[in-house]
Amino acid sequence: MERTSLYAYIIFTGNDDFPLDVVTERLGVQPTKTWKVGERAVPNHPINHFLRSYTAWHFEIETKETPNTDEVLRPLLEVFESKTDIINQLKEELNLNVHLELVIQIYNGFTPGLVIYPEFSRFAAEINAFLDVDMYVYPFNETDE
Repeated sequence: MERTSLYAYIIFTGNDDFPLDVVTERLGVQPTKTWKVGERAVPNHPINHFLRSYTAWHFEIETKETPNTDEVLRPLLEVFESKTDIINQLKEELNLNVHLELVIQIYNGFTPGLVIYPEFSRFAAEINAFLDVDMYVYPFNETDE
């Protein structure tokens, strides 16, 4: 049975020629994935129109089965909160945008509470990033009677 789960990530985008290795080196964090504009979004797919439309440096917190948003936002905060100055320098020097993302996958109506604690809000404000919340609601499973 699928259970309601959440994950969160931070992503750097904006300048399609920015050096991904510089972001990695300056942050001291290995991304969970990166891509350059023009790369195939789906490797080995026979149709070439699935090409990346932008360059990105992406760090994702693993998916957790939980109704508590803090269980995925707090680990992201723990990794990046001390790096706000570096993030802002990278944004300025490389002309980047930074976005924070919370993804909620809802199964069988088990909806988590959407709580954003002040520490996370403060971090988002310090790096001038918005928090995008994506929700995917899947159909209820009917029980056999």
